[in-house]
Amino acid sequence: MRDFKAKNTGNRIVINPAPYKTAINLKNVLLNELKNNILGLKVLGNKENVLEKEIDFTGCIDFIKNVLIGADISETVNKVIFDCLGYCTYNTVEAITESLFDKIPEAREDYYEIIIACIEENLKPFMKSLASEWSILAPKLGESQALNVIFQSLSK
Repeated sequence: MRDFKAKNTGNRIVINPAPYKTAINLKNVLLNELKNNILGLKVLGNKENVLEKEIDFTGCIDFIKNVLIGADISETVNKVIFDCLGYCTYNTVEAITESLFDKIPEAREDYYEIIIACIEENLKPFMKSLASEWSILAPKLGESQALNVIFQSLSK
């Protein structure tokens, strides 16, 4: 649970974790949004070893922009986020629903802060698990092999 005062309005927001199935659905629709965008990293140079190559990261900015805009305008993502927000409150008593932003227009100033807090609260446990599993897997693969796997998957 995350309980905080909104930066813009000072209103109290309580973000509760959604049930497992709803949180998994959020993770999946956001991952699908990531999958639908191409990272666009460019590898420079002719060297065989990926660790010796230079990488042009300018494509990352477009990737991040496209993912954020795509998720923000996706009706599917929006629906699942509001499914998660159904377990949360605004000003202690108001359920966070789409109608909240009509009922209390000043809540619109807190919209993105609420959305981001909801995503963080519901995805953090899954990402923590993923990070710990990766930290075990990466040394087994070896640094060079792990990076080659990553870069090969990015270049497809």
